[in-house]
Amino acid sequence: MFVQNYWFTTLLEHDYPTCPPLMQDITCDVLVVGGGMSGVSCAAALMDKGLDVVLVEKNILGGSSSGRSAGFLTPDSELELSQLVRRFGLQGARAIWEVPVKGIALIKEHVERFDIACDFRRQDSLFVGIGKGGKKDVQDEFDCRRQVGFTDQLIYDRQELEHHIGSVGFTGAVRYSNTYGIDSLQYLQGMKRVLLERGVRVFENTEIRSLEGNTAHGHAGCIKAGQVVVAIDKMTHRFAPLADEVFHAQTFLSISEPLSDADVARLFPGGEEFQMWDSTLVYSYWRLVAGNRLLLGGGNGITTFLPNAWYHADVIDGVHKRFKSHFPFLKELHFPQYWPGRIDTSRDLLPIIVKDRTNPTVHFIQGVVGLPWASFSGHFVAANILGTATAEDQRYYTYFTDRRRFAFPVWLEKVIGKPALFAMNNGWAKYYQVDKGHEPGYRDNEF
Repeated sequence: MFVQNYWFTTLLEHDYPTCPPLMQDITCDVLVVGGGMSGVSCAAALMDKGLDVVLVEKNILGGSSSGRSAGFLTPDSELELSQLVRRFGLQGARAIWEVPVKGIALIKEHVERFDIACDFRRQDSLFVGIGKGGKKDVQDEFDCRRQVGFTDQLIYDRQELEHHIGSVGFTGAVRYSNTYGIDSLQYLQGMKRVLLERGVRVFENTEIRSLEGNTAHGHAGCIKAGQVVVAIDKMTHRFAPLADEVFHAQTFLSISEPLSDADVARLFPGGEEFQMWDSTLVYSYWRLVAGNRLLLGGGNGITTFLPNAWYHADVIDGVHKRFKSHFPFLKELHFPQYWPGRIDTSRDLLPIIVKDRTNPTVHFIQGVVGLPWASFSGHFVAANILGTATAEDQRYYTYFTDRRRFAFPVWLEKVIGKPALFAMNNGWAKYYQVDKGHEPGYRDNEF
């Protein structure tokens, strides 16, 4: 088993255009900094609107966190619906749940409209419980979906579940539809072609080192823009103080050798594919991808908030061992490649979408966990720039402002360190936090 992001291997299947780095000073109407899902979604929403749009990325488009993703297009990310209901009440939870639902719809629309080859496949979501606590989590999720008004959910007990997946040891599951799997790196590289064809200027291998007002400074050129959208991960305090509100959580992904048709039939005895994750705190997740390969990810509580990437195979080996205990017929399955993924997150696992407090023409998208959330976030900021956002959309600035209530303040980092601060905040947000009744007031120029 060796360290390599398998998604880069899949780029060899297609001929993608290359975009040279920025080598001169330029101007534009809107500059989008960051070529992940948020940045590409923003640029796509701005194209064909009569604006001169520039997109810059320090790697290739999708080459950072978005292109390391497991490709789960489901509203769940780090927060289940039941946790949102506790935090925001039924109405607030439904409004926030609509964010990733809209993000999924945008990705699906682009795939179909522009005929993007990216292993886009329907895979209903299956949240599986482990032990008595997991069985309760499954029941809570099912009950919350009914209370919020959803009607597409099904609940399975242990015996019923075995008709749908060839597993042992799970105590139940809740299933719902309109979710998909995707090769996110292929998708973002495919969207690059779309953006170029529609007049968006794209510069890859171009790192923006600083932002002064509306001028972004790179190594070999500067960009002066009317509006600036910053949608980068691993942002530093030197670039913008907002970076203090974001840290990274580390998970691991691996890809298997191809499964035989017989193995796939045993994995899905009902003939339907699922994308699945379990009920543990640092959960494991898996789904089938092109070539009958199994994508399997997970982590552990020790390495999740380490300040640096962890490349040793011990963590993913543990994920494999736990997975095979539930699917013993795959005990000899080999996973030749694995890679760490460090995803940016806020203290409460929801995105931060704000305008600069001294310059409302500079927008920040930070701490976004999950491709659907990122897809929505970029499109949402673009709508604000275009003036097409509605009064109802204002609520999202309230939900996603950096002024919202957090359990433990940033200054505590000086005492206990940033990893501990974010671990405490994340745990509190998942299991105890209540936001309803503590919403921050609206300020001028925020929307």
